[in-house]
Amino acid sequence: MSLLQNVLENALLHPWITSFVVAVFYASIKGYWKRRKAWVDVPTVGPTGIFSSYLGVWKYIRNGDEVLREGYEKYGKTGMFQVADLSRWTVVVTSVEMIQELVRVPDEILSFVQASNELIQGDWTMGPNIHANDYHVPILRSTFTRNLGFLYPEIIAEVEAAMNSALPDRPGEWVALQGTYGAMINCIARVANRVFVGAPLCQDPEYVALGIRYATDVVLGAQVIRLFPDFLKPLVGRMFTRVGSTTRQALKQLKPIIESRYAAMEERGEKYEDKPKDILQLLMDDAVGIERTAENLTRRILILNFAAIHTTSMSLTHALFSLAAAPEYIGPLREEIEKAVDEHGWTKTMLAKCRKLDSFVKESQRLRGAGTLTMARIALQDYTFSNGTFIPKGTVLNVISTARHADPELYGETAVDFDPFRYSVMREADGEGTKHHMVTPSIDYLPFGFGRHACPGRFFAVTAMKSMMAYIVLNYDVKFASGKRPADRAIASLCLPDSSAEVLFRKRSIASST
Repeated sequence: MSLLQNVLENALLHPWITSFVVAVFYASIKGYWKRRKAWVDVPTVGPTGIFSSYLGVWKYIRNGDEVLREGYEKYGKTGMFQVADLSRWTVVVTSVEMIQELVRVPDEILSFVQASNELIQGDWTMGPNIHANDYHVPILRSTFTRNLGFLYPEIIAEVEAAMNSALPDRPGEWVALQGTYGAMINCIARVANRVFVGAPLCQDPEYVALGIRYATDVVLGAQVIRLFPDFLKPLVGRMFTRVGSTTRQALKQLKPIIESRYAAMEERGEKYEDKPKDILQLLMDDAVGIERTAENLTRRILILNFAAIHTTSMSLTHALFSLAAAPEYIGPLREEIEKAVDEHGWTKTMLAKCRKLDSFVKESQRLRGAGTLTMARIALQDYTFSNGTFIPKGTVLNVISTARHADPELYGETAVDFDPFRYSVMREADGEGTKHHMVTPSIDYLPFGFGRHACPGRFFAVTAMKSMMAYIVLNYDVKFASGKRPADRAIASLCLPDSSAEVLFRKRSIASST
């Protein structure tokens, strides 16, 4: 019997299955066709046909930064252009005027939250309550950020412990750190979870691996889920992604800790003397109703891992690679950090005194942020920009970042050059204000977004990156064996460090203990 005969026979024997498959196929094709159509009247970069646009998609996936720079060079001053990715066309906002307008548009019209949810298919990867009740965001923005000074001894202790685990104790000897990028991911995961859930869990290899893997599970799961119509997404999310499995494994680790803390709060009162001040405890204090369950608290912790680990470790690795490629900058950085540590010890105040360090990491992130696009929005209603551009409901918009950061009109003739102390010189000229601090978003510096939806975790991310860099500078010499920085890997809008690159470390005989 031929395959066609077999299919037809089964279709006749099971008409309800056939109807279901046809309905799914029709819904998928209808949604796909709608998303693939370039329906906004702004210039496009790449082919625009339903099928020919995939040539542009392929180029965008292989080197999104190049595609976006081409668009910025052609249309940067006109306000917008659009590019095709795997699932839809995206409108890229480029000019100052249009970026400022996008920031001002109410969330009821152009929504950041809905755009984020669409990107990660959050209702089916992270759970619908995360999207509906993001109570962890104000905790990050306010209470946790205020606690960073108190938590700093925990942060720097984990920096030291993580680096000691990553590298052998062989002073004076050059040691290659194999897979430096992966090692930095592991270090940041440990440091982040030191203030998320505390020690010793933050040092448990199995738990750390779960936090790292969760981000991959969500991103890959979202790509699969996006291929299906909405009515099938809950089923697909459960059956064809690893998010649920990872969450259950993390729950096994966190549930005993959560139950123990609830018991302590019951027995000793809500404000007992040695009550933890980490994120888990802050979440437990503010959670109400169903959010108090161990499962939902575990989901929140995993979401914070998703937000904190990979983007922070990308930026940290880029900064470390910049230092290893230009070790002549170790001297002035080390001098500044040594003076600050002598005066203030390993404290948050010490870190604030290191202007050159702040500038170095900020400049690295200016040129090589985790992504080349930022400030995502999705149109919940039709909207017309002041320049007359009509944005239909359902359109996804992003703001260009890396290409804008390389604009000579903003950063002068050295815009494309790595100038490590660019911002510390600006701070000396402008005084003690916060304008040029790494944590301060601006229209000309967009790695953390801009406006009311600027990244609420940026204060911790910057603290973690600068603490890692300060510890490395004081305790190690670093270089590349070739003397040259390895090429980055561009995948769609991501700018990834070379995962196979090895930085050489030489521990100083007089190292600085925290």
